[in-house]
Amino acid sequence: MEERHVIVTYRLDRATIQELRAQLEPDLISAIRHPTDIPPLVQVLSVLHFLASGSFQTTVAIASGLAQRMFSNVLSRVLSALLKHMRSYIVFPHVEDLPTVKGDFYALGHIPNIIGAIDGTHVALVPPAGVNRCTETGRATIL
Repeated sequence: MEERHVIVTYRLDRATIQELRAQLEPDLISAIRHPTDIPPLVQVLSVLHFLASGSFQTTVAIASGLAQRMFSNVLSRVLSALLKHMRSYIVFPHVEDLPTVKGDFYALGHIPNIIGAIDGTHVALVPPAGVNRCTETGRATIL
């Protein structure tokens, strides 16, 4: 697979995927070895594809060569392993740094009040049921 296709499919490059696999591997290997164990790389790639595609578990499971039930177990295992390491990858700015962060983002795209970004993905936000309009301050009102 070309590197460009790897990035489109998994949202990470090969080197980062291998680093992530190595970091998560202790949590992904069964304590009791069994012939049907799923290799850690397959687990990581399956979950990355699921997260990158926004598809359904069944669809990703089929593409990964797994039963949906097995993929569900893999998803839970990989996400739990990721949670253990999330503070290494997800960093929120400190309150005192917010004006600088907002200024830096404004300089990049001229959009005010931005304090973070995730890989350039645009995510449609849908208000919860019962939210009919926003006030002038941008806060939603529930009717």
